[in-house]
Amino acid sequence: MTCLMKKAKQVLHEGGHTFVLVNGEKQYTSTLTGITPVLCLIKDSPEFLIGATVADKVVGKSAALLFVFAGVSEVYADVISSLALPVLHDAGLKIKYSKKVPFIKNRAGTGMCTMEKSVVEISEPAEGFRILKEKTGIG
Repeated sequence: MTCLMKKAKQVLHEGGHTFVLVNGEKQYTSTLTGITPVLCLIKDSPEFLIGATVADKVVGKSAALLFVFAGVSEVYADVISSLALPVLHDAGLKIKYSKKVPFIKNRAGTGMCTMEKSVVEISEPAEGFRILKEKTGIG
């Protein structure tokens, strides 16, 4: 685990955040859930994501596609889906996680997360971004 990834993971856990991004000396934290933090950053500060290290509570395929699309270089996840791993791996990102699950569950726990479900068949990050932006209305 790199120093930046350790720092991001520490801030994630000690600060009670859901999402932390570290890029050099700059840092961004959020308590928003799902893919909202990364979509907002892509919309408002896309350059901040390039080469960044991310620590996230939950990373599904939708978040993975967005991280690759945005140019993130490292990802730590408390929970990651087996659908997200090949997306990150194939793009050459450094990945660390605490727990791997087959898929991310929806908030009710009754099935697959709607965001992950919407990109389950998508392999191109730009297409994933387009679909997720349209689905959420963010971006």
